Amino acid sequence: MAELIIIGMGGHSKVVTDIAILNGYKVLGYLDDNEPVGEGRELYLGKIETLPRWVRDGVGFVIAIGNNLVRKAIVEKYKGLNLDYVKLVHPVAIIGSKVEILGGSVVMPGAIINADARIGEHVIVNTAAAVDHDCVVGDFVHIAQGAVLAGGVKVESCAVVDVGVRVQRGCVVVNGEKRMLCSK
Repeated sequence: MAELIIIGMGGHSKVVTDIAILNGYKVLGYLDDNEPVGEGRELYLGKIETLPRWVRDGVGFVIAIGNNLVRKAIVEKYKGLNLDYVKLVHPVAIIGSKVEILGGSVVMPGAIINADARIGEHVIVNTAAAVDHDCVVGDFVHIAQGAVLAGGVKVESCAVVDVGVRVQRGCVVVNGEKRMLCSK
């Protein structure tokens, strides 16, 4: 059984933990700058700054923090450690052919990613989101619950596609705003 340390111990990490366990990982514990009280405290490993002491062969990491810029800052701060960032895909997500999902990304229950889509590093494809064919999703993006990307959409790094938003074919998403690539 592969071992995993989860960075972040908030609400998002609850779902990430479920997905990790369903994918056969043993969760060793959590790193978070807010020390928990009560339930879950036994798996608290310390503040995020203690991350270097937990790096060893056979231990993977995933950042379970919803804020795109915080995920990016953590990756940049610790990139010299060459951490093994795992990708996690919930078993009831639907993943099409020739889909590429890079390390650190998490695909939640009910999400759909269709053929030839590319999901960058440390992306959240949240519950029931749909990413259609030939989409390119940059690093540190959040495709929120129920959002839908039509075919061929490009989402630039660090952007958010908010809950329930529908992005038409031929659009680029920049910081949550749509901008047309071509006129129709």
